[in-house]
Amino acid sequence: MEPPNFLKRIVDFTRLMEGENRDNYDAADIAHWRAVYTDLVRFKEGLLGETKDHIRRVPDTTKELAGLDLPFLEAELERLRKGLAFWESAQAKPPS
Repeated sequence: MEPPNFLKRIVDFTRLMEGENRDNYDAADIAHWRAVYTDLVRFKEGLLGETKDHIRRVPDTTKELAGLDLPFLEAELERLRKGLAFWESAQAKPPS
């Protein structure tokens, strides 16, 4: 049995976001994707912090949260940081 498509996408840490095109973009695209990635990085950092705080408050959750959730959130956060770094370094391409 094949896993559902969303599961494949969840564990693809090289995936781009829907509508994101790193081969063809302009200044508006750069600003848009910088804002999107900045927001998502902050959001995932918050989730990661809340998860760590929860583990400290409720030690019985350590095996589940530290063993599954934290590694996933850390990998996802790294993917988003790489995306943000790409857009922060992107320069608008001159029109052809």
